[in-house]
Amino acid sequence: MTVHEAIDTCIQCGFCLQSCPTYRIFRTEESSPRGRIARLKDILAGDVAETPETLATFGECLGCRACEAACPSGVPYEEILLVGRAKLRQVEEPTPAAARLALRVVRSHVLLRGAKRLWRARGGSLQRAARRLRGQQPATRLFAALPEPQAVPDVPRLAGAAVQLHRGCVMDVVWPRTNARAALLLREAGLATDLMTDTAGCCGALHAHQGDLPTAREMARQVIAAFEASGGETIVSLAGGCGAHLKSYGELLADDPDWAQRAKRLSAAVQDVATLLDRQGYRPKAPAKAERVTYQDSCHLRNGLGVRREPRRLLAGEGFCEMAGAGNCCGSAGIYNLVRPDVSERVLRDKLADIQATGADTVVTSNPGCELQLRLAAGAADGPFKVQHLVDWLWERSRQD
Repeated sequence: MTVHEAIDTCIQCGFCLQSCPTYRIFRTEESSPRGRIARLKDILAGDVAETPETLATFGECLGCRACEAACPSGVPYEEILLVGRAKLRQVEEPTPAAARLALRVVRSHVLLRGAKRLWRARGGSLQRAARRLRGQQPATRLFAALPEPQAVPDVPRLAGAAVQLHRGCVMDVVWPRTNARAALLLREAGLATDLMTDTAGCCGALHAHQGDLPTAREMARQVIAAFEASGGETIVSLAGGCGAHLKSYGELLADDPDWAQRAKRLSAAVQDVATLLDRQGYRPKAPAKAERVTYQDSCHLRNGLGVRREPRRLLAGEGFCEMAGAGNCCGSAGIYNLVRPDVSERVLRDKLADIQATGADTVVTSNPGCELQLRLAAGAADGPFKVQHLVDWLWERSRQD
């Protein structure tokens, strides 16, 4: 579907408005999905000039895709957003230094491996320093909220495994233990699972969402080649945003004659860890002690992959409580909390209020960015709550006495 066709599917009904975090904050048409679609239509028609001011609304959008779930016409909003972001990238000021550094590191296998070694060797001391110096700088505050380096369980190689777990970029640096635990849990559930080689690298979601589509396509090709070489039939990512981006490879490379069909095959192979475990009938043990647990949806997992019920079925039990607004964005949105910390913090304040209303001891989520954002909120909350990735929560339940 071309961007013009995507725009034309919008009937301007307004069902998307109340689902949009930035519309709920600013209450202006320009800050809504409907307004952004109308703006890009005018720009493409030549009725509005491409300037930082006219395209600013595309940088303001969190890209949570809640509007897609609310839309009765099936508007592929993310396709429209990425075109707007690409145009904004051509005219706007450079992104903040911390965001540029993050994008550079995740693009390079060499830098990613270096970051992983550095985090394992010095992560704890670097984090303690950040906690002393964090102040009000968004990057420092987020760095201070990262989970400390932990021992990673051994995952013996399983050549030709049907399920291949994509390590990712930030997941592989900061959450390698969670990746390893996921592979082992899937094996225990009866699924032959292996960790993909780190040569697959980053999926390219962060670059795509910043409007750098050429780089995103280059990174997609690397992931496709690595998946094909693995011999796998299913690919899994523990980052909701990455899983949804992997699912979009068919559209991303649709115009590349050498890669279009290969991209479609990978898109068709994408699954979520909660879906696979739930399908296998996996259920965690009852808790050894009373625990009140709630769940925060990953926006892209919920709105991009349509995974809503499966994590909740895994969490279901006496201590589970549904959070009001669990499907609303937490404000992480990839590197949005670095690029637009002002809006991100306003979104997070609302999320913190929703969490506190549940009285939960633990908040579970399915995306590392959400986990980090909620850990940031926990540090500011009265009566801190624990934040865990769904895989880590399941692993601890399965290993309790």
